[in-house]
Amino acid sequence: MQQYKKTQYKLILVLVGLPARGKTHITYKLNRYLNWIGYKSEIFSIKGAQQNNDQLDQNIDYELEIDPNNPQFAEVRQHLSTTAAQQLVAFLQSDGDIALYNGLTSTKADRQKLKSFFKETLKLEYQTFWIESICDDPQVILNNINESKLSRFKDKTIEQFMNHIDVLAQNYESLENKENLSYIKLINIGKLVKVHMLEGYLCSKIVSFLLNLHANNRQIYLVRSCQTEYHLLDKIGGDPELSATGKQNSQQLGDYFIEELKGNKNVTLFTSQMKRGIQTQQRSIGEKLGIKALKTKNLDEIDYGICDGLTVKEIAAKYPKQIKERKANPLEFKYPRGESFLDVIHRVEPIIYEIERSRDPVLIIAHVAVLKCLYAYYHCNQISEIPNIDIPINCVIKLVPIPYHCLESRVNIK
Repeated sequence: MQQYKKTQYKLILVLVGLPARGKTHITYKLNRYLNWIGYKSEIFSIKGAQQNNDQLDQNIDYELEIDPNNPQFAEVRQHLSTTAAQQLVAFLQSDGDIALYNGLTSTKADRQKLKSFFKETLKLEYQTFWIESICDDPQVILNNINESKLSRFKDKTIEQFMNHIDVLAQNYESLENKENLSYIKLINIGKLVKVHMLEGYLCSKIVSFLLNLHANNRQIYLVRSCQTEYHLLDKIGGDPELSATGKQNSQQLGDYFIEELKGNKNVTLFTSQMKRGIQTQQRSIGEKLGIKALKTKNLDEIDYGICDGLTVKEIAAKYPKQIKERKANPLEFKYPRGESFLDVIHRVEPIIYEIERSRDPVLIIAHVAVLKCLYAYYHCNQISEIPNIDIPINCVIKLVPIPYHCLESRVNIK
């Protein structure tokens, strides 16, 4: 059973912006991040309410459909927006911590109505933070339509969507200071950012995360350090050097990336400060491609505490109680004077910021517990699933984050 962090107060994150401005993309990334760092977070939107309503035609985009001769579309859109808000309230009044709302918020009247609804229905302490995405870059808008609209509604054309957006834009009202709202404006995917009345640690953390987002697709490679002498002895932890086989495999790893990167040296390379991480990086990427690594303790292997350097059999004989505790709760368990997976998540969080910020391919050569945490972030795994994620040795895991999910391929290096 997953244990979530508890917030001092409930938090509502409200998205504002015209269609095809990246609101859904921002919502998805924020929700993924908040769940990964331990909060119970969920998205409530017109799209979600529509998909959960069997009586509605799923081939119609009620968020965007405009027909002056048919008021039904506007009525259904309003109904779905209200339904999403009601579901949000129910979530927060049960065991939810943070709710993201993507409904009708494009005018001052819409926002005032939503504020009044929350005030009347939420019987607990809460804070609202507004996130507006503004974009006037035609290419970005076209890309968003292709990725978020045409993929769902294949019988529509870009021109139809653009015409509908132009109609909605006539009544659109951007957030203003006089509305007395706490908000952030992201203009052209963060090229310009405005923040107003920012309050609280959690909202500050969210702003910090949003400042690193962009819309570029790029590859992220996760690679375990190669075999060490400890692997041969069945020992855990420690800071051993690569074995003869590990040195050979790291050379093969370099051959793979020569072919994969095709001479591209605009690669952000991270590794740990442990010998096996540094040696794997040096023999593969450093020597063969001449790419310098950023070495950081944030990527060091999980600290096994008093069991560091022991064999699995020695641990079972000396610390049977700890073995039982680890089996019962592998996520939160930590060896005495060591770390848990939750500690590792906290430690690697700054690396997530660096990866999100990078517009170039990112290569991370690290260790199994660290890579499990990073992998879980990109695949939206529940953090309770992290201990059971498979990160094999001598394998390159290639991730390509795209809107709403992450593509993956694996290549064995032998």
